[in-house]
Amino acid sequence: MITVWRRAATVVSVFVFSTCLSVLGSSAAQAIPATSTGSSATGSLSSRVGVDAEVMFESRDITFYGSLRTPTATRSSGIAVLLLPGSGPTDRNGNQENAMVFPNTLAYLADELASHGIPSLRFDKFGSGRTGLGDSALDAFDYGFDMQVDDAEAALNLLGELTETTPARTVVLGHSEGALTALALQQRTNAPGAGLGLLQPLSQRYLDLLSAQINASLDRSVQSGQLLTSEADATRSSLARTVQSLRENGVIPLDQDPLLGSVGLTPANERFLAEADRYGPADIAAALADSLPVLITCSEKDLNISCDQVERLRSVVGAEALTFTQLASANHGLGEIGILAPGQFDAIAPLPLAGQFTQSLTAWVDLIEPR
Repeated sequence: MITVWRRAATVVSVFVFSTCLSVLGSSAAQAIPATSTGSSATGSLSSRVGVDAEVMFESRDITFYGSLRTPTATRSSGIAVLLLPGSGPTDRNGNQENAMVFPNTLAYLADELASHGIPSLRFDKFGSGRTGLGDSALDAFDYGFDMQVDDAEAALNLLGELTETTPARTVVLGHSEGALTALALQQRTNAPGAGLGLLQPLSQRYLDLLSAQINASLDRSVQSGQLLTSEADATRSSLARTVQSLRENGVIPLDQDPLLGSVGLTPANERFLAEADRYGPADIAAALADSLPVLITCSEKDLNISCDQVERLRSVVGAEALTFTQLASANHGLGEIGILAPGQFDAIAPLPLAGQFTQSLTAWVDLIEPR
């Protein structure tokens, strides 16, 4: 969701793009005892259903840090799951500390999976958590979406090594922008996989969705009297030129409306935006093997991605492969908000996963588990 507060100031967006980042290191795994406060210096969480071990892996000569959740349940599922986060500098638990956004989506997913005896790997995305920004200078930043897919592929390989799970028994669950990463990873590897989860997924070309969010925010700002219609129209016109320039030349126009820079449309993000926009989620989804089980969710109370947008994906996945759930009371982070109206504050709080979602996930896991 993007909210325009005033003409000269800020725009708050779910698409908080990474800035300059780089790190060094090597692959390893180290068990970390849970703490009484439910957290550790690594960002791992203590849990009633499993133990986190600190892990490290290399991607692009950078050391990434994460957590392998090993279930304490005696029952073993035979599958393992890679969890991929949404946009921006999102850590292994699904949080953005600098933005004070703490929905804990990925940590709660790890809990839910562990309760079914399923191990999972989640990691601090480039620019977040222990992985951090590294030593790169800001003016040396040149980060692209394809690099994000590289990092996910390295994490997927580590998951197989640590759990001794074959590619055919591996599941990838991507949340929001992470769903696009999951689709791009599936397209790249063409691995058979045990399943693919697209949770509240980015369902159209990247710049199309960002444009839809910005235009909706401009509409609200005009209706509330925060912007004049003429000001909003000028921003829309500038947005259209920016999208065209990124698609044709990969650059942000020098005369772009300054308001657009506050939602990530900046020169530092040119490469990421241009690369991400080349992927058509529906095109990739339509090419998925009919034998690959796919879980897709949307929510009527998701302010970031609508069920109408997610329909682009649902409609192209083969009926026999698809499990689709339209949630009634979940926010974008899959948190349960019940009868409350969605807003900007529930999106940043660690609400429990929506009951309807956990029921759907349980049913899907039961479907894909080996008998």
